[in-house]
Amino acid sequence: MTTQHQLVGRLSGVTVWRQIADTLATEIRDRTYVSSGRLPGEAELSKRFCVNRHTLRQAVAALQTQGLVRVEPGRGTFVQHELMDYAIGSRTRFGENLQRQGLLPSKQLLTARDLPATERMARELQLDKAARVLMVQTLDEADGEPVGLATAYYPAARFAGLLEMLAQGMGATDTLRHFGVQDYLRAQSRITTQMPDELTARLLKQPATRPLLCVESLDVDLDGVPIKFGETLFCGDRVQLLVTGSNAA
Repeated sequence: MTTQHQLVGRLSGVTVWRQIADTLATEIRDRTYVSSGRLPGEAELSKRFCVNRHTLRQAVAALQTQGLVRVEPGRGTFVQHELMDYAIGSRTRFGENLQRQGLLPSKQLLTARDLPATERMARELQLDKAARVLMVQTLDEADGEPVGLATAYYPAARFAGLLEMLAQGMGATDTLRHFGVQDYLRAQSRITTQMPDELTARLLKQPATRPLLCVESLDVDLDGVPIKFGETLFCGDRVQLLVTGSNAA
């Protein structure tokens, strides 16, 4: 460890804390801390670089200014993921949003079941009060890392067999085409924030103290008939919402 500090200190004209910040920044960009999501504690880093905590805190402050870390008092220093733009417009598609940024989209099917429509679901999907809906919940991932938890409701009468097709690995868009929905549009998106419950925080691999971006949406077919009502909870430190086209203020 002393040798590492000596090597750091030999760069003339560059302060020690700056050299430490540069070293940690390189490690962050190389995804060294992706598994833990945070930097080692102050004591461990001070020992590693053979510096006092004041010098180390200067380095961490520089990383924070660069947007590479977020300091949560009493909890630690968390690595900031590079924010992913998630476009919300008339044609909002999860896979296309990620692929445009060179990211690999994937979905884990968590829950798929038939259940009675709530009053809200029936109203949004323009169904009778006694109607049933098909509920599908997925964990949405970018390059294998969770970015959102999506829950969608489809009219059961129109899409009988949809759950089985999704369980076999068929994508939602292709499944809808099977039922004659060649294309669909986003009729509305409502954006709010909320705190995650324990299960959601665990699925999204984030602290329960960190707020989520919540996008409530309604999709319609080309005749304007509602086909899907749902909600996606996005990790607020991994995703930024980009409102496009006529939806932009």
